[in-house]
Amino acid sequence: MPDARAEILEGLNVFRALEAFGAALYAAWAADEPEARLRAGHLIIAEREANHARLLAERMRALGGTPGPACVDAVLAEQLAELKGVKGFSMRDAGRMTGCQQALDRGREAAKEHDPATYAFLAQLYSEEKVSGSWYRHTYSEVIGKRPITDSLPILDPAQVVRRAAGVDQRTSNSPRIGPFVGES
Repeated sequence: MPDARAEILEGLNVFRALEAFGAALYAAWAADEPEARLRAGHLIIAEREANHARLLAERMRALGGTPGPACVDAVLAEQLAELKGVKGFSMRDAGRMTGCQQALDRGREAAKEHDPATYAFLAQLYSEEKVSGSWYRHTYSEVIGKRPITDSLPILDPAQVVRRAAGVDQRTSNSPRIGPFVGES
């Protein structure tokens, strides 16, 4: 189904742009972080975000698409310039990002209905995003005194690492095309 494919590709591209932004932002925060554990956590997340951006671009190419400009680019460029020195996220631009969030949601739903392999891939990435977000929220609750200080880092569960490794084998097999989509031969 061509519309489903287009929605999947748009959603993947928006997600890719967000991950590339996250990599740049977390790396910038790490560069200015004097506390070793927070610096390490930011770098772990930055690397994971960069890897996600790369994997999403690879998935787009496997589906016949090309990574390119995304609807989030202008907002993210403004935010990156602004947030490099700020700790924490703002919901200020949530309204400007609504259409892009809808593109992500449509792409994920289209993948769920028409491309089980892409849907499983997205589920894996979203599960890794939860690790980063959880660590970030917990750690900054520590920094502002809401929680006791721990030595936690945003590392994946071993099962997530095993799933990621298995997914690499599937994505690099000799199959020339991933799919088919419903309605294609």
